[in-house]
Amino acid sequence: MFNESRLLDRVAYGSEFGHSYKTRIEELRSGVERRNAEWDLPLASCSLIFQNIDEDDHHIVIAAHHACKGMLIGLRVKDWSDYKAINEPIGFGTGAQETYQLTKTYTFGALSTAKKISKPVQGQVSVFADGSPVTPDSIDYTTGIVTLTATSGQEITWTGEYDLPMRFDSDEISFSADNRSGGKLILNTDVQLVELRL
Repeated sequence: MFNESRLLDRVAYGSEFGHSYKTRIEELRSGVERRNAEWDLPLASCSLIFQNIDEDDHHIVIAAHHACKGMLIGLRVKDWSDYKAINEPIGFGTGAQETYQLTKTYTFGALSTAKKISKPVQGQVSVFADGSPVTPDSIDYTTGIVTLTATSGQEITWTGEYDLPMRFDSDEISFSADNRSGGKLILNTDVQLVELRL
């Protein structure tokens, strides 16, 4: 199950974002390592701090946790460390209507890793054919699938923003009445979330 709504993105300084791979390492008697990737792509995680926000905003986060039933239902989250794509190639035109999956590629030297972008942000995606803007027939903001017709051989690229599909990493969320908040209820713990593979 997944909720296409985005969690409040007014996070405080000190919020943490990251990603992890899963690698199995076997050390041979000679000291040589054998490394095997158990995950081809990483999973992101974040620890969000909601401070200095209005009481109503605290209730938005609490309501999201209730509506998603804690860890049960996924939702959109803005990863402030990685939420933009710029001139990312997604394929070539064929002269006929085709579908293209939005992706983002990370390159270092001769190595590259491409990840699927499944949650682009509504109204924040631009598509280009050989560098010229084009209007796609459709953009599915729940899957990241773009449908369009382009001249055969034209390179299709995109620029825009995207969210990550994530879930709360705990079934519990806590808040307290703090004197600094005038006795109003505020979140008193960081909010932990982990990425979902869709």
